[in-house]
This record gives sequence, structure tokens and C-alpha cells, in this order.
Amino acid sequence: MAQQGDFPYPDIPDEVEEPEARMAYMLEHFWQDYSFADSTAMNREVGEQGMVDFLNLMQHADSVATMRGASVLSDSLVLHPSAMSFFEGLMERYLGDSDSPLYSDEVYACLLRALPETPQRVWLLEQLAKNRVGSRAADVLLTASDGKRTRLYNVKAEQTLLIFFDPDCRRCQRLDAQLEQEPLIVQNPRLKVVRKDVNDLNGEYYVPHTPALYLLDEKKRVVLKETNLQTLLQRLQEF
Repeated sequence: MAQQGDFPYPDIPDEVEEPEARMAYMLEHFWQDYSFADSTAMNREVGEQGMVDFLNLMQHADSVATMRGASVLSDSLVLHPSAMSFFEGLMERYLGDSDSPLYSDEVYACLLRALPETPQRVWLLEQLAKNRVGSRAADVLLTASDGKRTRLYNVKAEQTLLIFFDPDCRRCQRLDAQLEQEPLIVQNPRLKVVRKDVNDLNGEYYVPHTPALYLLDEKKRVVLKETNLQTLLQRLQEF
């Protein structure tokens, strides 16, 4: 039995033996003993603990189990508006921020589709669908380091690092300083680095945070989307 302050994880019956079935059972029953009606700070802390584990499980489950788990969570949240607001904020924090280890457009979209339709959720789903991993990135006008204007599709390289930045963003400035010290970036003949000012976007990309890093292949297909520097460098080492 869970102690006070611990999330009440469900017990999986012994007769559920296959790994896929155990995962599906866990996701479907994950929230059955959690009190969504309890809005105390302690219970919300417990709920956040559970949400982190739930999101991690969703990223390792098949699509059917993931959608079922999202649907069950949604059914509980609909009955408790204050919990809906709290948990939707957790989704944004853990799934919508590229600095989060749980960042995932796919899981975020799955949860949003399970929730009741609102204009904001419909809009966000449309944004998350843009430039998905594996799809060809949208072409945009860029300003090169020499001040000349060119288009993304005109950049010839085996790999392209597309950086979205804001001139007033201190994180962007720190990232530039880090990139200048990375041999995998500055000494990589197969990689070209290009930048796009987010203030000059016309809806081609959804960039909720800057800097935003996209790694593209030779055909400008998205390899990494809204990634962080550590993940980027790991992927570059694999090429």
C-alpha cells in the first residue's frame, strides 16, 4: 500500500504476464486510486510524481495502449476542472519544452486529442503537426552570416542545423557561445548551421521557446525537432 505522499500505483494481476499486456493494464488503470478531487498541495505533488511516470510509460507503449491511457486520464479530468487545469499545465511543462527529458510532440498530441475539443487545443494540435520528425521541413527565407538572403532549400549540405533564435534571447546567446566551442559543429564539413529569427516567421514553424534546434538531413527532412544540445551532439556522433 502506498504511504502518504507516494503515488498509489496500481497492482498488475499475476495472470497478466505478457510485457505488452502489462504495459496496457498499467496505463489503463494508472489513475484509478488517485484522488483528482483533492486539490491540496501535497496531493498535487503526488499527482505530478505520477504524471512524470505516466508520461514515461506512454513513450514506451504501443499506440493502442497509449491512446487508451490518455482516454482514461481525460475521463477523470473532465469531472474535475481544477485538476484539468493543473494536469494540462504539467503536459505543457514536461512534453512541450525541449529541455525536458520527457519532451514528445507525439505523446503531447495523443493527450490533447483525448481531451475535450477547445479552440486552444485544436490550435495547439495544428502547431504540433508542423514539421514532424521524418517529414520535410518547411522552406523559409534565411539570412546568412554574410548578410545575404537565401532559402533553406538552397542550402547544400548532408546535414543542416536550423536554429530559431530571438535577438533578445540570452539563452540563444549562450547557445551560440557553446556551439563555437563544439568540434562536432565547427569542424564538421558535412554540417551547415543556419539561423532564423523567430520574429520573421509567418507560421511555417511552431517555436514556443528559443533557441529551438532542428537537425535536417540532405533532403531537408527533420531528423531532430526542438532538440537540445546534448541530444544533437549525440546524434552527430552517430553519423
